[in-house]
Amino acid sequence: MQAFIASHDLALVGLSYVISVIGALISLYLADFIVERDGRINFGWLSLAAIIFGGCAIWAMHFTGMLAFRMEGPVTYDVSTTLLSLGLPILLSGMGLFVAHRWRDSIVAWLTAGVVFGLGVAAMHYLGMTAMRMPMTMTHDNAIIALSIGIAVVAATVALRIIVHWRGVKRLLSPLLMGLAVCGMHYTAMYGMSFAPMPGAEAGIDYFAGAWSQGTVGFLSGLWVSMALFVGAALAVFRKLSDVDGPDAFAGT
Repeated sequence: MQAFIASHDLALVGLSYVISVIGALISLYLADFIVERDGRINFGWLSLAAIIFGGCAIWAMHFTGMLAFRMEGPVTYDVSTTLLSLGLPILLSGMGLFVAHRWRDSIVAWLTAGVVFGLGVAAMHYLGMTAMRMPMTMTHDNAIIALSIGIAVVAATVALRIIVHWRGVKRLLSPLLMGLAVCGMHYTAMYGMSFAPMPGAEAGIDYFAGAWSQGTVGFLSGLWVSMALFVGAALAVFRKLSDVDGPDAFAGT
């Protein structure tokens, strides 16, 4: 069975990294409000940070990366699985942020949060791939799967350490590393995948029934990025006008 040859649009690959960094950067700003002055966790801010990170830095990045993926044949995405792939990284991002901030001085908590974040990135990717509907079979290289998950976990763990414990401009390394965690995992995993024609693919199956087109998921990804940018702008105004400012993420060293 002959495998299909696929390629990537490098401009969209670069855009996918920028999108991931934007989501991670805005989540970093939001993270400053997660812990109240009395030490309690503010679940409103935590939830918003998780929604922005899971929805923009992971989910929107993934589907922008899939728009960059060029291959033969029609490709659509099952609606229910695609929506599940959005909810899962938001949930796991929230769990990771909670653990990292609730027990911020615990090395075990930091490592646990990094693993949760990394697994959230990986779970979103592979769930998003299972949402694909196309006249092809998909296979994975198990060694590459392990490597891609390892990249996500290690980079996310280091980034979380920076978020919680670093101050000043150096903290900007965190969104760059989070973008590396998400994109590194995604494109490494794509390298380990192969596609081949599905037997009976010419049977006239309607791959668009109950599914979203690539244009639709691209549009939804754009909406998530727009929402993240709006939240970032609103937060900047909030910090300037509010009498109860959160700590300045980039003040000091």
